[in-house]
Parts: sequence; structure tokens; C-alpha cells
Amino acid sequence: RLGYISKDATRQSCRKFLCVSCWEVRRFRRKKEMIEKKMKKSKTAESGEKLMSDLVKEMENSKWVRQFEEVKRRILQFAQDQFKNLIVGAGSSLRAVHCQILTMFMDKAHDIKESNQRKKKALYQIKSLEHEIHQQSKSIVERHRGEFLAQANRFFAEKKPLILDEVRSMSYSDSVISEGMSQRDIEKKCIEEIHTLINDRIIATFSDFLRDNVLRTCFTDFDDLKEKVAEYEKDVEQTPAYQVLKKTLLEGYSLSSKAIVRGSVTCFIRNIGSTLRALLKHPDIFLGKAVQHHKWKEHQASQYLKNIDREKLVACLVSSIGEWFDKRHSDFLHSMSYSEVLVEKSYRMTDRERKEIIKLSPIVALLHMNAFAIITRYKFRNHRLDLDNCLGSGAQGRVYTVLSPTGEPVMAAKKIVTNRAGLEEIAAEAYYSSVLEHPNIVRVVGTVLLENAKHNGQWSVELYMELMHCDALTLMEQQRLSLAKRLWLGLQISKALEFLHSSQLIHRDVKLANLLVNSEATVAKLSDFGLLKSQGLVGHTLVGTPIYLSPELVRRENYGVSTDIFSLGIALWYLVEGSGQHHPDYVTNLKTVEEVLAATSERGCRPNRLPEASDQLWQLMVRCWDETPAKRPTAGQVSASLEAIIKALEAGQ
Repeated sequence: RLGYISKDATRQSCRKFLCVSCWEVRRFRRKKEMIEKKMKKSKTAESGEKLMSDLVKEMENSKWVRQFEEVKRRILQFAQDQFKNLIVGAGSSLRAVHCQILTMFMDKAHDIKESNQRKKKALYQIKSLEHEIHQQSKSIVERHRGEFLAQANRFFAEKKPLILDEVRSMSYSDSVISEGMSQRDIEKKCIEEIHTLINDRIIATFSDFLRDNVLRTCFTDFDDLKEKVAEYEKDVEQTPAYQVLKKTLLEGYSLSSKAIVRGSVTCFIRNIGSTLRALLKHPDIFLGKAVQHHKWKEHQASQYLKNIDREKLVACLVSSIGEWFDKRHSDFLHSMSYSEVLVEKSYRMTDRERKEIIKLSPIVALLHMNAFAIITRYKFRNHRLDLDNCLGSGAQGRVYTVLSPTGEPVMAAKKIVTNRAGLEEIAAEAYYSSVLEHPNIVRVVGTVLLENAKHNGQWSVELYMELMHCDALTLMEQQRLSLAKRLWLGLQISKALEFLHSSQLIHRDVKLANLLVNSEATVAKLSDFGLLKSQGLVGHTLVGTPIYLSPELVRRENYGVSTDIFSLGIALWYLVEGSGQHHPDYVTNLKTVEEVLAATSERGCRPNRLPEASDQLWQLMVRCWDETPAKRPTAGQVSASLEAIIKALEAGQ
């Protein structure tokens, strides 16, 4: 029914098909009854024992008895295999669920952290760009007063006839002439509207001039800024900042008629003279109520245009534009403050969510390790640690060889004794090490989890992993490797980091002691993921090996994947040094870990240059341990540079 034996199989064609017929069972029972009767009739104990011995021999030599025992053995083995497959399958399904949850947690935490950083960075860039445009625009306007004056002269020479034609045909607004108003008030209102029309035409001419000539670059930058703000506020929430920027540049400045005309005495004398001449020519218009007459309108417009002082006009324009810029700048900063408040609120809310994820992740990782341990128990049944063969030891525990049921070394196992808090960290290592698949990463293939009954709260964990020969430092001590071969080891680290960083993971403990190689030194893999973290889950904890720690990690600041690049740069120095027994000069002269950390983070100490390092290689190392994380190369860039350097070395040899 389960498909273990095909329907067409026969007893002769299939060895799996073993059974005992009912007839053979009945025959065995009858024979047993006959022997028991003979034993009762026997007068001596010896004859009874002999009959029983003969029966046992007959049963052992009986073909059907052997077949019956074989059936039992095979059925038992089949049942065990099916049960093992069932347990392993269920455990694998459970692991898959845990992996999905942890992946979701990591992605969510990373997205939250990246989004918060992106919003703050975008806010800073927008405010900086707006401030730069504001200062640049005001400066340009101040520097081009001469061009404004030339434009004013062209305006009066070219536009005056057009403006007079427009004034002659203009219509007043409804509020200008109304019942109950005196003639003097009506004329005053009409003159104000004529002046406003002329001012608008002046402003329009200068706006076009500014947009097309003087402030063309500013307008382009301003349009870019509007797009950035629109995109930013779409990501945050709609705020008033974009509404401010949507207003066209320079549309809001104005001119004051009093500010651009000549002095009051001069204007008064010129106005009297002009009015007298107009009275003599058109007494019917100026002595009556003819504000609607085109001659009256033309006269008022001509008078205003004559009285405009072009120097004052330019000064008024520059001043008005500057005030407009300041007003828009102030409005912008005020409206952007709403965005800042929203960003801060969003940051607090999402960061609380990220902290909850950080709390839950170790719990799910522990569930994953428990499921993994159940699978390991059935998958690697009868495998054992060779406690007499310790491959190495570290801060977390010791590494032993794992022997197969036949006694052959097949794997390595890191054995760790820890408490409950440490168990969660180990669970995270087991998770990352088991799901990451890359040629340059050591993979965990099983876990064994045992609670230590003698010590309350203590746990013993065994992480089964690939069996490697030794670490890179030990290899350099044992063998004299060429520079190209040593840099090849560094290349394997950079490739491993390239893979980790593409998954938004930070190793945090990159060093040569964690680079394992096989006996032929043809395979090198990064190991020890006890400190590996998703970018979204990292905090400000101080972890790692002192000399390899980046300044930002020592100072417990925010850090990212570039902290691994700093460690890679230090690892490259040791690889170039070659012996694995010497340290940089500044480390040799220091006595304590605290002094090493202070030298790196506070005094900016870095390893001394080695004679073996070419200019290209040295520059790569210097870039890797740059003080500014953003200036360090990516793992992919380091890989490309190392490949080129190795190729050049091999060609030279």
C-alpha cells in the first residue's frame, strides 16, 4: 500500500518479499506441542534438556524460521526508516517555517532601519539644497544690478507704446467707481489701477528676464528641489512644504509706486506742467468727469512712466526680490518643520517595532535550533564526538572531530556549554550557518542540544559542520606561502563578505583565525557566525577581536557592512606580513586591550606599511580601514582589486 513493494513483485523476483505462510506457522506450533508432550513423558531431566536442545537447533537451522526472523528484522528496519523520514520531513517543514519567520523579521527590521535613515538623510539634503539655492539666488540678483538697469532702459524704449495702448483700452474693476464716491476719490482709485497695471507689466518683463537669463540655473535647481520634496513627502506624509515650493519662483514680489518715482517736489512740478498742457489741449476732458476717456487714461499713464526713476526701480526690484526670497525661505523652513516632526514620530514608532523584532528573533531562532536538533538526532544517529581529538578552541568552546558509526572522521563539531542567554546567541549562529550556502562559507549541517542536569540552567550545544584542515593563521605558520597565495586567501574572505553583505548581513568577527582551509589549501571558507547579525538587528554592542574592530564599532556608534571591510583590511595586513606571528607596530607597543581600542578609535592609529605591499595593494588596504565608513570600498570592489593584484603577481612570477 505504501509502495515499498510493487504490485508485480513475487517471492522469487523480489528479496523484499519475505513472509511465512499460515501452513508453516501451524506446522511449527504442532511440532512444538509434540516436543512438549515428549518432554512430559521423559523420565529424566537430561533427556528433557536434550529434546529442548534438539528443538532449538532444529528451529535455528529451519529455513522458514530464518525467513520469519528476516521478515521481522526487515519490517522493523522499514518501520524505523519510515519513522525517521516522517520525523525528518516534519522537522524540515518546521525549520522552513522558522526560516521564513526569521527572514521576514530580518527584512522588516532592515527596512525599518533603512527607511528611518533614508528619511533623515533626505530631510537634511532637501534643507541644505534649499538653503544653497536661496543664498545663490540672492547673490546673483545683487551682482546683476547693471543688467537690471539695462533691462529697464530697454523696457521703457520698447514697451512704452504697448503699455499706453493697453491703458487706453483698459476697464476698471467694479469696486473703483461706486455710488456716493467723490470725484476726487474716483480719480484716485482709477490712477491706482493704472499704476498697478504698469507695475504688473514691469514685473512680468523682469520675471521673464530673470527666468530666462540671470536666474536660469536657480530655476533648474529649484525644479529639482520640488521633485525631491514631492518624492520625500510622498514617502513620509503630505506636508505644507511642497505647497510652498509649488508656487512659481518670483511670482510673489511687488513694486511700490511711491518707491520707484522721483522725488515729490520734482514730480509735483512736472505734474503741474503736464496737466496744464493737457487742459489747454483737451479742456472738455479734464474739467469734466471723464476718467473713462482714453485720453485721460493715457495722460495718467504717461505721467507715471515719466516720473519713474530707473535707478530707484532697479533698487526696488532687487530689494523686493530679496524680501521675497527671504519670505519663501522662512515659509519653507516653517513648513519643513512639520515634516521633521512627522519623521521623528515615525522613527519612534518604527524603532519600537524594530526593538520588538529584535526581542522575538532569538526566540524563533531557538525554536529553529530545537527542530534542527530533532532532525540531527535521526539523520546522524550513532555519530559521536571524538573527545580525544580536539581540533581547536576559542572563546565559545572547543572543536572536535565527529566520527561516523564506522569510526571514520566525517565532520567537525563545535561544543559549547552556555546558559539560557548564551543559548539564544548560539541559536542565531546555528540558523545563519545552516541556511547560508556559498563556496566560501562553512555550513552547519546539524545541531545537538542537551540540557545539563547537573548544572541548573546550563546547556550543552554541538554544532556539526564541514571538516576543514586548519585556519589561515595556522596554515601560514606551518607553510611558507607565496604572496599571491596569501592574497588568494584574502580574496576568499572578500567573496564570502560580498555574499553576506548582499543579504544585508554583517559578520562582525572577520579575522584570519575564522578563515578555515582544507589540507591542500585549495578551499578556504569563512566560519564562526556567532556574532553575525542582520543589519536591521544590530545595535551598539562592542563585539569582535580588538585589533580588527572598526572605530565606529569601538565607539558604539551605528555601524553597517563597512565595519567588516575595516576588519578585512587588517586581515590583509596580516596576510601580507605572512608569518602570522607579528603585529602592527602600534599594537606591539601597547599592553592592554583598552589601549589598542583607544589607539584605533581615538588616535586613528593604523598598521605600518610593509615592504611586500605594492602601491596598489597598500592603497587598497588604506581605503579599507578609512576612518569614514562611507569612503571604504565594498566587498565586491575589494574582490575585483585583489583579483587584479593577484593576476599581476602571478604574471610577474
